[in-house]
Amino acid sequence: MKEKESATARLFRLLETERTLSDFPAACRRLRVLPGELNEFLLLEVGISGEELILRQCVE
Repeated sequence: MKEKESATARLFRLLETERTLSDFPAACRRLRVLPGELNEFLLLEVGISGEELILRQCVE
């Protein structure tokens, strides 16, 4: 049985392919997830917030 991809994995894949995302809520809308929930998962799994992740993506 195929496992469903996690929201954080989908976010990282989206960030690799889509360089024009304006902010974290825009990414969440594309993924159809709530920003608060995804932000909590990011803080637990990666140790940074969604906004910080998007800002780092824009700087690079």
